[in-house]
Amino acid sequence: MEKFIESVANFIDEEDIKVLKAIGSDPIILHSIKKIFDYPEKASKYLILLRDSPVAIYLVAKISERLSRYLEGDDEAKCFAVFLTALRELKGCGDRRVLQNMFLLLKEAIERRLSDGKYEDAAKLVMEFQDFGFKSYIKKILFFALEVSEEGDYRRAMRILDLLPETDAVIDAKASVLLEWGKSLALSNPEAAMKKVEESLKLKDTVDARLAMAEIYENLGNYEKAYFIYTSLRALHPGIDRKIARMLMEWGEETGDVEKLREAYNLAMGDRLLTEEIERRIKKLEAQRLSGS
Repeated sequence: MEKFIESVANFIDEEDIKVLKAIGSDPIILHSIKKIFDYPEKASKYLILLRDSPVAIYLVAKISERLSRYLEGDDEAKCFAVFLTALRELKGCGDRRVLQNMFLLLKEAIERRLSDGKYEDAAKLVMEFQDFGFKSYIKKILFFALEVSEEGDYRRAMRILDLLPETDAVIDAKASVLLEWGKSLALSNPEAAMKKVEESLKLKDTVDARLAMAEIYENLGNYEKAYFIYTSLRALHPGIDRKIARMLMEWGEETGDVEKLREAYNLAMGDRLLTEEIERRIKKLEAQRLSGS
């Protein structure tokens, strides 16, 4: 067992080593701790044997947290699972000193993960142990999720946000990220873009989201639906008449509908270049009608 204590000594403090040696006088405790790190997938089973010793469970949590700093991939995930399992065992602990140490360990773990960009794991810890005084970290994680979306990783941003409580701020953030995601897909995959914008609208009905939906419909050639949405926004979005005019100009020319072009002309009044272009197209259509072509 001395070898085991030596192997974990680099991951805990000198005071912890003294405690580990002290509780090691009970062979069941020390053997159980060793088993947990030999077979991390069986941690729950061996932690049962440590329930009479909250200090031992705390040391399991601390060793696994400190050890995880040097691991990656599956090994890191296994260590994190042991850490979480041990902390859950301590939730109902009546030892105030152990609870204080647990708080400090959790704070260290959350801040390290935020610093390392492991926002999902930080969010899991904050949400599960927010009653320990970690609610203030929710806003930090929300900020980092939005930063991730700024980098274009919308999928990951939503994954982080889904771990947070359904507060107004989180709902607004989800709606915003989904809208940005939809806009980013608008040209390459308009159908997928529409789904993201629809999801955004379900969370929060905004002018920007409705405008994005209209623009996607317009790009898909569904002018009728685009026109309906655009006109519903006339009182809410300054300058939308010019956007409607441009769409009516294309719609009218494609369908040979002079009335749509005339409506576009009326909406474009004040924009000399646009009205001239619309007028040119009206004359072209009228000339085609007269010639019978």
